[in-house]
Amino acid sequence: MKKHIQTIIQKAPTIPLQAAQSSLEELMSAWLEYKKVAEVEGTKRAAISAFKDVKLEQIGAQRVILEQYLAKTFEERATTIHNFFEVLDKGIQTGDSNLISGAIGAIVDISKQSPLAGARELIGAFYDPDIKTIEI
Repeated sequence: MKKHIQTIIQKAPTIPLQAAQSSLEELMSAWLEYKKVAEVEGTKRAAISAFKDVKLEQIGAQRVILEQYLAKTFEERATTIHNFFEVLDKGIQTGDSNLISGAIGAIVDISKQSPLAGARELIGAFYDPDIKTIEI
């Protein structure tokens, strides 16, 4: 390295002043361009990091809402289905065909409905900019 520097110094007097000045200007220009690019890219990385933090927070909040919705929905369905089976049992014990028919029809209707359809609507509401609040 030392020999390389000595070679440059020895040749320095033979390099025209204009060429040296031009080289220095190009060096400064490249350095300034590098600083601008580094600043822009640093700003982009900060924006991406902030965006990531916001999205992670949003996903966490949506997770909580979805979990509460599904827990409540399945709990309500279980209670409702249990109650209809009690009505069915009562109809069987009393021989009441109207109670039996009504209970079986209600159990079948509930079984046809997917609680996940409501979850799908809830997830859609998360991304709808017109919806400001979601009630469970």
